[in-house]
Amino acid sequence: MREDLLNEAESELALLRARNEREEFRRREQIAREQPEIYALVQEREALIFDTLRKFLKGPAESKDLPQKMDMLSAAIRDKLQKKGFPADYLAPVYRCPICQDTGRVGDPVREPCVCLKKAYQQKLREKIGLGNQQPETFERFDLSIFPNEKAPGQIFSQRDLMTVIRDDCKAWADSYPKQQSRDILLSGKSGLGKTFLLHAMAERLIERDVNVLIISAYMMLDLLRRSYFDHEESPSDLLDTDVLMIDDLGSEPLIQNVTIEQLFNLLNERQNRGRSTVISTNLNLVEFRQRYTERVASRLTDSRNCMLIALTGKDIRKKT
Repeated sequence: MREDLLNEAESELALLRARNEREEFRRREQIAREQPEIYALVQEREALIFDTLRKFLKGPAESKDLPQKMDMLSAAIRDKLQKKGFPADYLAPVYRCPICQDTGRVGDPVREPCVCLKKAYQQKLREKIGLGNQQPETFERFDLSIFPNEKAPGQIFSQRDLMTVIRDDCKAWADSYPKQQSRDILLSGKSGLGKTFLLHAMAERLIERDVNVLIISAYMMLDLLRRSYFDHEESPSDLLDTDVLMIDDLGSEPLIQNVTIEQLFNLLNERQNRGRSTVISTNLNLVEFRQRYTERVASRLTDSRNCMLIALTGKDIRKKT
């Protein structure tokens, strides 16, 4: 998926460069047609450049006054353009990104992706995983004030206190990836406690850090695994290869005999063997999780040495009080 999205972003940059080249040509033709005096200066500047290059090809040549001549011609062109009602940079190269000039690459000799290409790829990734058409759910937008601040009887922490700690733990995990202490995360708790928001916030932070992320509902994940199993399709490479796989609402998908549990185990086992991270949200508590998925699957996600277990408790914040 990563390469496909990156190729899409680079193809769009190529189209942008082609449009910009057409616009540069149109502007040049307009000036040549409407402002011959300015166009003559443009031709003089180009002739000066080409003449200097020819001299260099023939051997060592003095060009101490070239920068000064170029500056004088460029200043004259800009001045005359403005006097004729054109922007001073009307004949300058047209591009959106001043860093790479819309090539998408920077550096020499190693050509690294420019920040503009990274941002284009990241936006495509957001749209691919369902984060592109909504108000961003980020750690900065995580509103702790919506959680009750009163302590329940017998509790030393309020729900707001608990969510503050959980938010900070999830943020630290995303900020430190891939050097985080725990490879995986299991977020458990009833509906309306903020699990999906936390998934999205972690995904946003990871995408900002150029980490390949895939968010998928448990239902869609099972559908991919089922088709791979029954229809003998290729293995679901995105589920296996993505750096961080986020499975939302595990436990809501149907239990298909000899498929759901076996394929989930195989997926988790293979990802762990590859050193990939998996983040799961579920409405099930740990007892219910073991009962539904068996100890064999639960053991892949409840080892505190490799998995951060986060239990959310409190009132459903979506319900009006």
